[in-house]
Amino acid sequence: MSSVQRIADVVDRGAARFADRPALRDGDRVLTYLDLARSVEASSAGLAALGVRAGDRVIVVTENGAEAIVLLFAVGRLDAWPLLAAARLGAREIDAIAVLCEPRLALYLSARSEAAAGHAARRGASAVELAPLGTMHVERPPGDPEPEPPPARPGDGVAAMICTSGTTGAPKAAMLTHANILFIAQAQRRLRRYGPHDRVYLPMPIAYAGALASITMSTLVAGGCVHLAQRFAPEELARALREDGVTVVPGVPALHARFAAWVREHPDAFSAPRARMVTSASSPLDATVKAAIESLYGLPLQNGYGLTETSAVVCQTRLDDRRSDTSVGRPLPDVRVRIVDADGCDAVPGETGEIQVRGPNVFPGYYRNPDETRAAFTPEGWFRTGDLGRVDRAGDLHIAGRFKDLIKHSGYTVYPADVEAALNAHPAVATCAVVGRPHGADEQIVAFAQLEDGASVTPADLAAFLAGRIADHKQPGLLRIVPHLPTLANGKADRMSLRKVALGLPAQ
Repeated sequence: MSSVQRIADVVDRGAARFADRPALRDGDRVLTYLDLARSVEASSAGLAALGVRAGDRVIVVTENGAEAIVLLFAVGRLDAWPLLAAARLGAREIDAIAVLCEPRLALYLSARSEAAAGHAARRGASAVELAPLGTMHVERPPGDPEPEPPPARPGDGVAAMICTSGTTGAPKAAMLTHANILFIAQAQRRLRRYGPHDRVYLPMPIAYAGALASITMSTLVAGGCVHLAQRFAPEELARALREDGVTVVPGVPALHARFAAWVREHPDAFSAPRARMVTSASSPLDATVKAAIESLYGLPLQNGYGLTETSAVVCQTRLDDRRSDTSVGRPLPDVRVRIVDADGCDAVPGETGEIQVRGPNVFPGYYRNPDETRAAFTPEGWFRTGDLGRVDRAGDLHIAGRFKDLIKHSGYTVYPADVEAALNAHPAVATCAVVGRPHGADEQIVAFAQLEDGASVTPADLAAFLAGRIADHKQPGLLRIVPHLPTLANGKADRMSLRKVALGLPAQ
């Protein structure tokens, strides 16, 4: 792929090699590779007519759909910088993103998403017809934003900006280069053995690095077809597996757990005649969920690990492995991982410490945030993930959690993942999350559990179940059963919301 320097080049290459093969399926609409290339070319011309230039920032507020992917490529073809923003973000989050990146244009895919239409109306965007994508709302902020200087090489240009912390206050926009994303796409194509035969189901938001780099780009590089789902619905995934020939089912643990629970209630609706691979990433995988999914599909659940700043992937299990544990596998080729202790020194093999990463997948920094960028890297150039893990004797990485999620209780360090794994083993628990809250001079462990449909157990029952399964210092001091565990758009438990809830709970 020496001629491929920008992610949009993948579209042109696909049109030349796979012209009549399907590239995107969006509901009943199918775009071939030739259709996709023509749509990108026309949309790029339309954006140029609206004033978009090289180095301009363009916000795309969207939910999953073919239009979002076309715009991603069309903006990049102009050497402008797209910032993908999930339409389900709140008003303050969208406003903060606009302040941060000073866009030439903000595009709201209002015909696709009521949430995007709401943002457009609130911010005074105007309806514009952008051929061939149809009507969308366009906001042209005041002033004349200064474009970014051209990169030394096309691959060093920013292919996508992804916000990593808009829900915690001021957003951080991670800049992913064309080279970052193309590296992941090629590595995934080889290791996951993507090919033109693949039909890859995508319910995760395209505004997240995993959906963009690890799934969409890997599929398109290989000539496969991405089946876009606007939101995850178990019944729709079941239909796609039965009727559309889906071969690959990526997901996060919460999504897989929800699907397995739905299939237990609707066993006759499940058939996956062409499925060859099921993958999990984004948050720690529970052994109970892994076992349920492997039993359901009759396939090993492939696990992986990465962050937005690493273009979504650092490590992953290999297709030919048959693992009984929940390791995330080994680093990608040309990616290096080390574990460091609290002093920043290499940890003893098998010891838990912070995961640090180097490689062609690692981003260059956060947009207009030199302080956060400096803090993210060691002086030697290692990216500090903020995640905790250990490497076993075989070289496989095991994730323990995040530094900020650690709970200091009774003089011990408690990893929430340990407690969650024990709680998830109860047959009545569909999913759970564990957080800490201040408790005098200590921290109290607070567990939230969502039950399987129709299940009926009490917190006391769950506490009794945990007794003897985990050490006394890991036992929750407070356990609550909730109707629905709050999650972020990427399927991870919303620990920030749960910490706020925990702070308001009465002492027990």
